[in-house]
Formats: sequence, structure tokens, C-alpha cells
Amino acid sequence: MPSPQIQTLNDSYYKGTMGFDQFVLGATLAACAYLAQTATYDQLGWNPSTLQLFPLLLLGLTALFGFKRIESSIQTIKLNSAYLQLQSDYPGNAFPEQRGYVQEESDRSGFYYGIRNKFILLSFLAFVSVKILVKYNLF
Repeated sequence: MPSPQIQTLNDSYYKGTMGFDQFVLGATLAACAYLAQTATYDQLGWNPSTLQLFPLLLLGLTALFGFKRIESSIQTIKLNSAYLQLQSDYPGNAFPEQRGYVQEESDRSGFYYGIRNKFILLSFLAFVSVKILVKYNLF
């Protein structure tokens, strides 16, 4: 059984991280739904209707990265909890291999965090760009 300090740390981190990531994922999916409803659909080709699919595609990828971020964060918390329990049970051992697993999963979670945020920005820029291009007949 984990010590109370370990359990408190895990609980607070989990709640904060998951709450934020779920909010961002929900907002991303809501934006996807909005774009899917407001887009005009026509035959694929070099036309404004096809161009409007680009921000939707980027938001879809953003949602995928958001799901992967949540999945990776859960795995990081699980591995970190097990690592901290090992250190609590065997205080003299550093367990470098287990620490490496935790760091590797944490890095993966950070990667998904960064790429998700970059794709959110790209999606927004693509949406605004498409609106401008279509409105002013630049496309």
C-alpha cells in the first residue's frame, strides 16, 4: 500500500493533469463538430469546399494527439506510482531501470502535449486562413 504522501501526490497530479487534458480534448472535439457542421461539402478538387477540410483534418489529428496524451499520462502515473512504491519498500535501492521506464513514458507524454498544442495552433491558423482566402476570393 502506498504511503499517504505518495497517494496524495499521485491523486493531485492525476486530477489536475487529467482535468486539463480532458478539457482541451473536449474543446477540440467541439471545434471539430462545429467545423463539420458549418463546412460546405462539394466534390473534392481544387475548390473552397476542399480547402475547408484542411482545418478539420488538423483538428482531427489534434484530437488524436489529445487522446494519446491522456493515455500516456495515465501510464506515466501508473509507472511512477509503482516506482515510488519500490523506493518506499526498499529505501536503499535507486532502481535505475524502473526510473528509466518512468522517464521514457513521461517524455512520450510531453511529446504528445507539445504536438497537440502545436496542432491546435495550426488548426486555428488554417481555419482563419481558409476563411480569409475564401471570403476575399484569393483561392
